[in-house]
Amino acid sequence: MRYFFHIFDGPKAFPDEDGNRLSSPELAIRQAKVLAAELSKAGEFCRSNLVFVLDEKGNNIFRCWAV
Repeated sequence: MRYFFHIFDGPKAFPDEDGNRLSSPELAIRQAKVLAAELSKAGEFCRSNLVFVLDEKGNNIFRCWAV
C-alpha cells in the first residue's frame, strides 16, 4: 500500500504527492517518527511541524509533531 507523509507548518502545507510504498501501517508510522525527528533537528524553525500520514485510500494512519 502507498502511504503519504504530508507536513504542515502552521498554516503552510507541504503535501507528499508521490508517497511511499510500504508493506504495513506500522512501517509508515515508524517512517513518520523518523521524519519528525529529522525535522526537529532544524531547531526552532520546525518546532510547529506536524507530520500527517494517510494511506492511499485517504485513511488517517498517524500524526506526530516535530519537537
